[in-house]
Order: sequence, then structure tokens, then C-alpha cells
Amino acid sequence: MIAWVGINPSTARPDDLDRTVNRVSNFSAGFGYDGWLMLNVYPQRATDPNDMHQKCAKELQKQHMQEVARTFQRFNIKTITAAWGTEIERRPYLLGCLQDMVQTVGFDKQWQHLHTLTKHGHPRHPLYVAGSAQLHQFDVRQYLQEWR
Repeated sequence: MIAWVGINPSTARPDDLDRTVNRVSNFSAGFGYDGWLMLNVYPQRATDPNDMHQKCAKELQKQHMQEVARTFQRFNIKTITAAWGTEIERRPYLLGCLQDMVQTVGFDKQWQHLHTLTKHGHPRHPLYVAGSAQLHQFDVRQYLQEWR
């Protein structure tokens, strides 16, 4: 089982994947995983990232982290692919939400990213890499230190 972490939930459903989740599914299978989950650092559904909350809804984020913790425990997830692209810069609170997630799941997970990092050091979004892109180790601790 592999988890992918993005920024904002869209309207994708298990029987109707959007372009991003379809790419996640294809990459996961191509890397030999028999299961995958798409998670987001912030739980608000916004098909247009510009429509995301201007400020973090703290109670919503707290509930989200409780669900993330239960999900990681239930599926015993050890591998996480960082896949948020430059969208992490869209709202100031998103980096704090990522920090919440990393603290919730623990620093002992194997973090990775697709292809190369962006020029600003962000992991690339799955839509913007070739289907042949490979996984590389991602130091999420260093990333958070650099962006804090």
C-alpha cells in the first residue's frame, strides 16, 4: 500500500477518478503496489485551488488529522509519495497542515517524490511528469525546515 499526498481534494470518487487520481493509480500499479490512497494536507474540497479557504479551519484540520492517523494505522502504510507541487505555496497555512500530517503519521515513513524536485524544491504534482517518471527519496524533515 502506498499513500500519495496532495493539496486539495477534488470531486474524484472511486468509480469516477479525476485526471490526478487516475495518474496516481497508474503510477502506483507501475511501481508494483497493489493498493494506494490519495490524501491531502488540507481536507477542503475545491476543484479550483483558488477557492480554498483563506484561513485554516482549525477544527476541520484537527478532524482530518484524526482520520489520517486512523487510515495509516488501518492500512499499515509505510510509504508516502509527496505530490503537492507548487500548490503548497497557494495558502500560508498549507505548510503548517503538512507539518501536522508528518507529525501525525510519524517521521519513520519512507517519503518519496516523482521525477525531480521543482526549482524551488517542491515535489512535483503527478499530472506534470512523464508517465516514465521514477520515484526518488524525499527528505520531508529537511523540506519542512527549509520552508519554515
